[in-house]
Amino acid sequence: MTASEAQPHRITIAIDGREYATATRHATPAQLRRIADPDIPEDKKIWLDVPDEPDRQVEESEHLELRDGMRFFSDPRTIAIFIDRSRYEVTHKRMTGLELRALPQPPVADDRDLWLDVVDQHDRKIADDEVVSLHDGMRFFTAPGRINPGAGEDRER
Repeated sequence: MTASEAQPHRITIAIDGREYATATRHATPAQLRRIADPDIPEDKKIWLDVPDEPDRQVEESEHLELRDGMRFFSDPRTIAIFIDRSRYEVTHKRMTGLELRALPQPPVADDRDLWLDVVDQHDRKIADDEVVSLHDGMRFFTAPGRINPGAGEDRER
């Protein structure tokens, strides 16, 4: 037996965006969780990324035949952000101002601006088409878009 015959052929699969070389040919979701580094928690579902078709959730009892290049991902990690002191859990790492404005129900009104609360610096107004990279704990607030002094006062005194 040659050295190459003694070594099983390894394939490469991706889990949550990282590639792993493995000699494993069959795996359950529980085994895929242990291939990943760090391990994927048991409460997270495993999904098969199917090119040009809807991705599908892998059933816990399913035994998958692994092929080189297969891609898997776990339930997305949520990011907690705040808009006007209300907490929102999002799964996207990047969102536009327009997408952020749509999180509250009802959405942030057109006559209000969305601002990023920046600690120890000037707060930053977020444009609808601006892409914001999100991280846990980010705080946003809304404020009137145009301040019109005297608006609403009775001019005919």
